[in-house]
Amino acid sequence: MSSIFDSPLYRIPNVSFWIGREDGDQPELLRWHQIIKNIDLRNKADFSKAVVLLGFCCDEGVRRNMGRVGATEGSAYLRKALANLPVHFSFEDLHLIDGGDIICEKGDLEGAQEALSQAVSVIIDHGGFPIVLGGGHELTYGHFCGIKKSTTKTVGIINIDAHLDIRQPMDGYGSSGTGFYQIAEDLAKENIAFHYLAIGIQQISNTKALFNYAKHKGVQIITAQDIYEANVAQIITAIQTFGKQVDVIYLTIDIDAFAAPYAPGVSALAFNGIVPDHVFNKIYATIIGLPNLISMDLAELNPTHDIDNRTARLGADLIFKAIQQF
Repeated sequence: MSSIFDSPLYRIPNVSFWIGREDGDQPELLRWHQIIKNIDLRNKADFSKAVVLLGFCCDEGVRRNMGRVGATEGSAYLRKALANLPVHFSFEDLHLIDGGDIICEKGDLEGAQEALSQAVSVIIDHGGFPIVLGGGHELTYGHFCGIKKSTTKTVGIINIDAHLDIRQPMDGYGSSGTGFYQIAEDLAKENIAFHYLAIGIQQISNTKALFNYAKHKGVQIITAQDIYEANVAQIITAIQTFGKQVDVIYLTIDIDAFAAPYAPGVSALAFNGIVPDHVFNKIYATIIGLPNLISMDLAELNPTHDIDNRTARLGADLIFKAIQQF
């Protein structure tokens, strides 16, 4: 068990995010803002049967990757979109907790990632299921390191993304595009296999060198073009097989995987990305239904470029569906 952490980059929950419509206090009338508990992660807590939301207020990795900055505000907008959602789960069997935020100061991405890893580890060690709200996709490296602090089990990563994010760091500095390379290299040093399934990848968004490196590392790729009705059964089988090859699964969602009309507010726009229709929902239901899913996050919501909160609402829907499954 890890000790309770205390980082200068940690901020306690902002209760002002959790406001919304109130139709009454009967169980069938409740909304998320009425049942969520705000907890300071620096204090001892039992997170058994709890989903713990944790913000990662950072887009330094996006800036380094020359993307559109603004994702540092993503977690705030996601919380606002989540606040008014109706409660369809038994909140006696599943507790909903806001665990606050990790921030990035003075461009210190590496410090923010380390603080994130500590916070994720605390949540898992005390029985919780973390859902990290980004923030840029640089959160992947910190999130994965936190999982590794808490388990010696084999971790498989499922990434819903237009990009492989497997670039080599420039001059030793990571970015939103290097997370999986960093993870692969860390695991190689420990002689541990790299288990990575990428869904929604686009050829137009990745160089040939990235595909070559992914092939070398045994990455399984399902492209955006592969996602269509006649191919769903094959994709579901691939996901289930991947899930059985590892002890635990970490799901990371870069919301730029989705087509621009549904996700305009992202760091790197995908004009022809995934359409979040019934075909995708079958695939997504399979992922969140994996019995060994241990943690998840949602990255690169950029409110600066969102339209009518479409991207925030899409992100909230993905989290809503996951919690329904739990």
